[in-house]
Formats: sequence, structure tokens, C-alpha cells
Amino acid sequence: MESRSYNFSSGKKRSTQVDSKVIFFPREDEGAPRSTILKKECPDQYHDFHSCLKLTKDESKCATQKEGLLECGKPAFRKANTTPGYEF
Repeated sequence: MESRSYNFSSGKKRSTQVDSKVIFFPREDEGAPRSTILKKECPDQYHDFHSCLKLTKDESKCATQKEGLLECGKPAFRKANTTPGYEF
């Protein structure tokens, strides 16, 4: 019986990743769902972080404000992910 190699076939290989329905949003974009949740649940920290960004135009100089925003955001994201019908 012949041995056959299927590595060099003439058929096209199809990836299962081609028809992905995932939509990627920039994380810190104004219209991103992440920013919308943070704006709704942590308005003070969100405002502090973005006002620092506008003043310095450098995210590394606003590390303390970002840490505060992310700490406030943990329960906010948990709430958004577990609450049925949560609208942001």
C-alpha cells in the first residue's frame, strides 16, 4: 500500500478563526464599553483620570489616578458581567 502525505495537498486549508464575530474596541476610547461602565459606576475616579490625561498628555504620569480608577472598576465590571439586563 502507498504511503500518502497530506501535508502537500492541493486543497485549501481553512481556518476556524476566519469568521470570528468578536469586535475589538480600544480599551480607553471614549465610546468603548469599558469606558462607559467606568464613567457610569466610578464618575469621580473617571473624571480625575481623564482630567490628568488632558493636562499631562502622558498616561504614565497619571498612574495613581489610573490605579484608583481600576480599583473602583473591579466591582463595577463584576456587577456589569453578573447582573442580567445591565445596561451601560
